Amino acid sequence: MYTPRQKILWFAFSTRVFIIFLQAVANFIIPDHDANVFKSPEDVALRKNKGDVIIDVLLGGFKRWDAQYFIHIAQYGYTYENCLAFSPLFPLVTRYVAFILNSILGSFLNFHSTLLISATVINLLTFIKSADVLHRLSVRILRSECRAYKSVILYCVNPASIFFSAPYSESLFALMSFYTMYKCTENETLRFANIDITAALPAGFSMISRSNGIINLGFILYASFKNVIERTLPEIMYKYKTLRHRLILPFLVLPLFTSCVALFLTVVVAVIPYVLVQIYNYFKFCVYSDHNLPEFLTNTEFILPGTAESPWCNSSVPVSYSYIQSHYWDVGFLRYYKIKQIPNFILAAPILLITLYHCLSYIKNNFRLCLRLGLKEIVFNFGYSSKINKLKQHPKGFGANDPNFFVYVIHVLFLSIFCLLYVHIQVSTRLLASASPILYWICSNKMNVGPTPTSDQNTINEHFRRIGIGKRIPSHHLSIANLEGVDNMYSKWKTFIISRRMPDFQSRLIQCYFLGYLFMGTILFCNYYPWT
Repeated sequence: MYTPRQKILWFAFSTRVFIIFLQAVANFIIPDHDANVFKSPEDVALRKNKGDVIIDVLLGGFKRWDAQYFIHIAQYGYTYENCLAFSPLFPLVTRYVAFILNSILGSFLNFHSTLLISATVINLLTFIKSADVLHRLSVRILRSECRAYKSVILYCVNPASIFFSAPYSESLFALMSFYTMYKCTENETLRFANIDITAALPAGFSMISRSNGIINLGFILYASFKNVIERTLPEIMYKYKTLRHRLILPFLVLPLFTSCVALFLTVVVAVIPYVLVQIYNYFKFCVYSDHNLPEFLTNTEFILPGTAESPWCNSSVPVSYSYIQSHYWDVGFLRYYKIKQIPNFILAAPILLITLYHCLSYIKNNFRLCLRLGLKEIVFNFGYSSKINKLKQHPKGFGANDPNFFVYVIHVLFLSIFCLLYVHIQVSTRLLASASPILYWICSNKMNVGPTPTSDQNTINEHFRRIGIGKRIPSHHLSIANLEGVDNMYSKWKTFIISRRMPDFQSRLIQCYFLGYLFMGTILFCNYYPWT
C-alpha cells in the first residue's frame, strides 16, 4: 500500500505518460489545422534519420503554438525581436540538457530531436517535483492532509495539463512559484527575521520563467511585513515596557534592523536574474552589431539582433516585454473584446468564474480580516472590541476566517482581473493553473468525495492493524486510504478523480471540467487547433 506522497508522485508521473501517449495518437490520427502561426525555420542541412522520424512521431504533437518559440530559442537563441516575449530560463535549461543528451544520442538523433526529448524530460521531472512541493504547501496552509491530497490530485489533471508537458515553461514556473510560496511559510526564529533568503532563488527563477513571476516578490514582501507586525514589534514593545537599563535601548530595534537587511538582500538576490535578462536584451537588440546568423534564419520579416530599430530601445527604462506583446500580439487594455473571440472567452470562463467568485466571497465573508491585511486580530483589530468579535459567528465558505489564505487570494485575484482586462483571454487557464494553488484548494473543498464502502474500510483498517503492530499508525495515511479505497491505494495510477463516481452534481461538474479539458486540450493542441 502506497503512502499519500508516493501516490501523488506516481500519479503525477502516470498523467504525464498518459498525455505523451494521447498526443502521439491524436497527432497521428488527426490532420493538423493550418493555424498560420510562427514556425521555426528549418535548417535544410540538418540531417534526419530514422531515429529523428520516430521522435517526431512520438513527440511531434508537443511542438505546437508557442512551443515553436521555446524550441527555436533553445536551438538558435534570440534570433528575432518577437522571441523576447518568452523568458529564457526554460529554453536555457532545455539547451544544456540537450547538450548532454546529444553527447550520448548524437549518432542516432540530430540536435533538434534531442531538444524535444530534453524539453519533455525536463517538464516530466519538474511537474512531478511541483506536485510534491504543492502537497507540502497545501498541508501547511490547509492543515488537512485529506484536502491537500485532493488538491494535488486535481493539479495532476489540471485543465491546462497539455502545457505542463509540451515545451512550455508552465511546469518549471509552477515549481518555482509553489516553492517560493512554501519557503515564505517557513517558521524561522526571530533572530533570523523569519525570512529564509533562499526564497530569493525560486522567486528569481520564476521571474525569468514567465513574465508574471515578478508578482511572486509579493509573497516575500508580505511574509516579512507580517513577521514584523505580528512578532518583531510586539516583542520590541514588551521588552521596552520591562526595560530596566536605558543603555540597552538601542539594542531593542536590532531585530527590526535584521528584518530590513534580510528583506533587502532577499529582494536584491531575487531581482538580479531579471535585471541581467533585461541588460542582455538591450545589448542584443538595441546596440548596433553584426548578428552572424545563418542565411536560413535571416530571410524573415522579423527584426534581427543588432539593428537598434525598435522603439522600446529609446525608453527611459528599456524593457521590451510590454512593447512586444502590444506590437506583435495586440495585447492591451480590452483589446481582446471582439465578437470573434467569444469562443475563447467561453474556454476561459470556468477558471475565471471559479476563481473570481470564491475569492470575492472570501473577501466579503472575511471583510474585517481583509481590512487588517490578514494580520492577527490581537495585533491590529481596527477598533473592534474583542467581546463583539467573540460573539460574531464565523462565516462559512472557502477559507472561512482563515488569515492564511489572504495573500494567496489577493495574488490570484489580481492575476484574474489582469487576465480579464489585458491578456488574450484563453491564456487565463494555463496562467492561473501554473501561478496559484487557489483553484485546486477551492475545488478540493467543493468536491465531495465520500468515504469508501464499509467493506473497503474494514479491509483498510485490518491492513493498518496488521502492519501497525508496535507502532503508531499515521492518521493521515488512514484518512487517505479511507478516501481512495483498497484497490486505489495499491495502484500507482488509480485515484478517486478517475475511478470514483462523484456523489453530487457539483463534484461531477468539477471532475468533468478537469478531465474534459485534459482530454480535449491535448487532442486540439497537438493538431494546431485553438486551445487555451
